[in-house]
Amino acid sequence: MLKETYYNQYKGWGTIIPEDAIQINVMRTHGSILSPSYSLLNDWKDKKISWDNYTKRFIEEIQSNPEALKYMEQIKELSKIKDVYLICACYNKKKQCHRFILIEMINNLDNY
Repeated sequence: MLKETYYNQYKGWGTIIPEDAIQINVMRTHGSILSPSYSLLNDWKDKKISWDNYTKRFIEEIQSNPEALKYMEQIKELSKIKDVYLICACYNKKKQCHRFILIEMINNLDNY
């Protein structure tokens, strides 16, 4: 099953990830191809764009990256046999983090 958590929880301050689960870091600072571009991230952090615009641009970035799409397909297959956790540094009660967008995209890969 595909799941998510944020970095501080991952470090043991909250959600405990089972030892046999697959952990995938989707943070820009860790060089993930599933992270937003610096331009997009900075526009969001600087409040230059809305969450809806962020989501649209993020989806466009990922869809235009064949390597990212292939990686998402691999994640989807892995999630059929194991728990897969997408991990990012964002903590937001409104769930405004790209890991939530990624989960939706991965679960609906056939529609993209």
